[in-house]
Amino acid sequence: GFSCLGGDCEDTCCKSWDIWFDQPHYELLKENIQQEGGELESKFSAQIELNQATDASEQKYACLKLDDDGHCAFLQDDGLCEIHRHFGEKPLSNICAFYPRVLSRQGDTIELSGALSCPEMARQCLFAEESIELVDFKPDILPRPDDYPLTRELKLPTEHFYYDNFLPVRDVLMKTIELEGFDLDSRLYFISSFASRLGLFYHLEADPAQDMLESELKQAMSVSMLERMDDFVSKYAPAEPVAIIVVQAVLQLRVQQFPDETYSHFIKDVFGAYENLLGEGNNTSATDAVLPAEELWQLFQQRRQLIDAYFKQELESCFSRYLINCLYREWFITMPDLFTYIHMLLIRLAILRFLVYSHPEVYRMVEELKSKSASATETELKNLQSCLVDVIYKNSRAIDHNTTFLQVVYDAIHEQQMMTHEYSLPFIKF
Repeated sequence: GFSCLGGDCEDTCCKSWDIWFDQPHYELLKENIQQEGGELESKFSAQIELNQATDASEQKYACLKLDDDGHCAFLQDDGLCEIHRHFGEKPLSNICAFYPRVLSRQGDTIELSGALSCPEMARQCLFAEESIELVDFKPDILPRPDDYPLTRELKLPTEHFYYDNFLPVRDVLMKTIELEGFDLDSRLYFISSFASRLGLFYHLEADPAQDMLESELKQAMSVSMLERMDDFVSKYAPAEPVAIIVVQAVLQLRVQQFPDETYSHFIKDVFGAYENLLGEGNNTSATDAVLPAEELWQLFQQRRQLIDAYFKQELESCFSRYLINCLYREWFITMPDLFTYIHMLLIRLAILRFLVYSHPEVYRMVEELKSKSASATETELKNLQSCLVDVIYKNSRAIDHNTTFLQVVYDAIHEQQMMTHEYSLPFIKF
């Protein structure tokens, strides 16, 4: 059901991204433009250059050069693409034609999902009235039904224990996240505990242990076990603000590496607001100084409790759908073991929660409701959704889709010996 908003979108995907042309679509575009001639042909020659690097291939055949301000030269003032306007979708690069769709193939199965780095895709995924469920799709819903790219294709060995059980393991994870009757914190602990137990015998280098795996798959949804874990999580309180230390470090690193992106400006505003509350300065752009973890943690928890009093159900629904999208779109078998994937996902969610609960507009809205002793109306709910879309799509662009940055985060967590189930609870209770 996705349809690009074009010039009506609050952002553009035609800026600051590397856009590669495969050879067939480059040649097709060249042919179309040469027939058109004129200024468009001059722009094509100046803005699309062949890949002369050692990694040149049919898939990375030519690259689109961006203007000095980082925009695509074919992006017009109305927010629409000049190439698409002239020639339609056929000669576009694969990324331009199919983003934010993600097509993955394992064996004979192709899965279609959406990247939340697109604001409209985030809106549809997080707030659609329909429940999230897997349905069959036909290629005719795609922009190019007879010519579609695979974002990911795993050519897996036959009879491999780790790969062969991907679908039933993922199915348990997704069903667990959707469990009704348990707070999201408990559901997060369920999947972390499940991944930790499986880590003993289910990983890339593991010998087949099908009986053990099937036993764990059956036990994973045991009501009595889930209730015991739920009770444990509800009583757990982190002794030290470990999670806030990691979240602050990750976000400040992102600002240092990419100081001019809108995501970094938002982070600066968030930390600047906390810094003012802590009485350590009035510069809302300050990010170099590390705020005291204990005090920051207390302030954040106060905000979370206040905001949850009005919007807990809506926020937990949003975060649950975010997690299901990640589990479906990302495929944990691209990592050597399940627990590593789940633990990094918990850290990413902690970062997202921090930014959502720290969002100035969300906090202002709740403070106003509190002062009036009023309940949230449809207007406040729509404002909340707008804030969530804004944070989640920017966070997805900056962190979720940036494998290089995530590798840096992983290396730091691993070096600090925090890649263990014991450390999952501080991030879960964030």
